[in-house]
Amino acid sequence: MAPKTMLNVLIYRYLFAKNNKEKPVLQDINTKVFTLLFSFSILTIAALHLGIGNTQLSLISGDHVNTIEAIKSRNFKSTLEQNGAVVSSQCSLLKVVQYDFCGVIYGLGLEGHEYGLDLEKYDSITLSLKYSAPLKSSKLKVILRNYDPLYSKPDDSVSLKFNSISINPRFHESKVTIPLNAFQVDAWWISQYEVGFDNSQLDLKNIAFLEINTENILAIGDYKITIEEAVLNGKVISETELFKVLLLIWLVCTVLLVTAQRNKLKILSITDPLTGLYNRRGIQLWINKYLSSQSPNDNLTMIYIDIDDFKKVNDTYGHATGDQLLSAFSTLINQLLSIEKNSTMAFSRLSGDEFTILFKDDMDGNLDTCAKKLLLELKKPLQLGNQEIIINVSIGIAKADKDISTFEDLLLRADSAMYYAKKSGKNQYKIFDKSIAKDLFFRKQTAEKIKNAIIQDQFHLNYMPILDSKSLEIVSVELLLRCHAESLKGIGPDVFIPIAEEYDLIKSIDLWVIEACFKQIAKERNFLAQRDMVFCINISALELHNFGFSKKLENLIKLYQITPSSIELEITETSLVETDEMSIQTLLEIRALGVKLALDDFGTGYTAFSQLINYPVNCLKIDKSFIDGLESHDNTQATMIRAIIAIAKSYHLTTIAEGIETASQYELLANLGCDMMQGYLFAKPMPWSDFKNTLIDPDDSLQADLLTHYPKEKTLKSD
Repeated sequence: MAPKTMLNVLIYRYLFAKNNKEKPVLQDINTKVFTLLFSFSILTIAALHLGIGNTQLSLISGDHVNTIEAIKSRNFKSTLEQNGAVVSSQCSLLKVVQYDFCGVIYGLGLEGHEYGLDLEKYDSITLSLKYSAPLKSSKLKVILRNYDPLYSKPDDSVSLKFNSISINPRFHESKVTIPLNAFQVDAWWISQYEVGFDNSQLDLKNIAFLEINTENILAIGDYKITIEEAVLNGKVISETELFKVLLLIWLVCTVLLVTAQRNKLKILSITDPLTGLYNRRGIQLWINKYLSSQSPNDNLTMIYIDIDDFKKVNDTYGHATGDQLLSAFSTLINQLLSIEKNSTMAFSRLSGDEFTILFKDDMDGNLDTCAKKLLLELKKPLQLGNQEIIINVSIGIAKADKDISTFEDLLLRADSAMYYAKKSGKNQYKIFDKSIAKDLFFRKQTAEKIKNAIIQDQFHLNYMPILDSKSLEIVSVELLLRCHAESLKGIGPDVFIPIAEEYDLIKSIDLWVIEACFKQIAKERNFLAQRDMVFCINISALELHNFGFSKKLENLIKLYQITPSSIELEITETSLVETDEMSIQTLLEIRALGVKLALDDFGTGYTAFSQLINYPVNCLKIDKSFIDGLESHDNTQATMIRAIIAIAKSYHLTTIAEGIETASQYELLANLGCDMMQGYLFAKPMPWSDFKNTLIDPDDSLQADLLTHYPKEKTLKSD
């Protein structure tokens, strides 16, 4: 596993709590972030309104004040007095002229008109002024003059814009606060310098002077201006700007969270939650990306690993221990191959107990060595808490070549090699070669033939009677699928059914068999009304994960008006190896329809007897392999059958023995208490017409012979 994959594990564990009932940590983080953002926004806005973040600037004192001078027109006499920051200007007007003025000017910023102060962040000015004049109506003019090269000249101070406001201090308290947007540009200045509309607006960017002057002088006499305070008020950030900043923060956080969540969900989508390895989708993307960019000299090898008899662990120790085993197995493989430190390898859990290891390097000379090393190391017990568990694995190995273009192509080869390793006795490895390729080709061809046979309706049913052990009367019948397609001649159900399952054709076949059975029952409704006959239909294990199977079955039952109790669906015990909630739910839905369920080939699937209570079945069919060994000197098979029958009776389940070929097998099974039997001793599979005739005219000679040699009292005897 590459470092990226190990990081995936950490991210997954971070994102999800250990308890599946807890909310994802990612969702919790999003909630916390947005709650924090909302709280921060409210507090920031409240703080702004409470004055936190307010700022002030005195325009009459401080380092930014470079000059303080008296200004006047020619008809004034004036003196300037300064006491700290308080400045007084004494002016005497000798005669009245149209534009007389007298006051104080403060130079702001650096020396030179071009380097004033930017006052845009302030929104008001607080003034504390005293003014005495001959007329009570006399006003003062407060002017903020800015320099801008668009309309100002460095050598002409009058060219600086006049942003001004007029006030009469006598009409106000000691202090007055004036909004800066109340200032206006003097009309005479606009006219004199022929300033256009765009440049004739209030401008506080580069204020070089503050002037406080007399205005509209109409009387000769003494004028006194005392400037005690001139302070600008503002905020570090305006409310509008604050909203913009908050909006930007929200936008950035949202984008970051969405991006982070998308990246983390992307990681989750390619990560197995139990082991932290790549899941099927993750390894598929890894391989397809590599195959699409490989050069002719590149090599890719897949090792497909399946843990043998993993269900035994779940049945014996519980699913929690099974999960621990899978995690420990993943850790062991990582340690053996140092995959987490090697970017040329990848390790994934495809599903259940199936894993794959990918190598980008040329492994031609090391395939056998690597496989043998894995098998050898995996013979050592895995320590799970206080328990030691020994596992075996079947390994399939395949190399990519010019014919491999997708993940599915390579996986099919490795899976086929693993299948051969398992079929050869398990706990070994097999490298994909010509013989496997030939078989793979055969299976593909057969799958195509099966598909055509389905389309052309080239299947038919045979019927095998099932007899009551006590009376030897036919009480039910098993339906056996046969294909009369010329292309499948010589290929029996034992071959084409597994291939149909592999290539996802079995669902169509199952529905065909069920509907064909229902049609036959509907056709012979009057005949069957005289007999209490049960029709036993085999279905594939894949139907247990077919979401719509029970609904389709229900629809067919209604369509053909079938009595549900006359139908028994058989599933193999091995199909319950990976039983999950969906499988059990499907079985329960079938039982809810009134249809019976039988567990076929019982004794071969390692189902713990204690688990039978979890499966809603009515009947156990004892596998033929037990029957074949009944006549040997070894009593093991008889002991096993006795145990199966005893357990079945304790669970109120019916037992059927299949594959009865001799009279002695019948006797032994009857003595052991088996309820029903089927096999060549009684009848071989036959067409419906022959089966119907058998029901009308049974072979009483066989029945009489068996019951004569093995009296009823004896057959009823139970060990």
